Amino acid sequence: MAYSNKEANFGGRLRMKSPERKEHSHIKDKGLENYSNPEPLNTSHIGKSVTITLVNGRIESGKLKALGAYMLSIEDRNGRELIVNKGAIITVSVMQ
Repeated sequence: MAYSNKEANFGGRLRMKSPERKEHSHIKDKGLENYSNPEPLNTSHIGKSVTITLVNGRIESGKLKALGAYMLSIEDRNGRELIVNKGAIITVSVMQ
């Protein structure tokens, strides 16, 4: 049995195929850009003072010590190290 482009046979039942994805040329031309954070946190910020706001409302400040794929580490004024999962962060402000 022949099926049209819009149908497929799944276990004896006919189902409609999902529509073709449209090309987003405006994204391809510009590349992926994050407008909410024009300068992402990177290793050049290590050693600088940062202030982070967490999803639970806490605000923490200190010097950025380390930066990983899923976490960052800051040292506060008392010398304590705080390791924070990036998923728990709402905002990061880097002081110049």
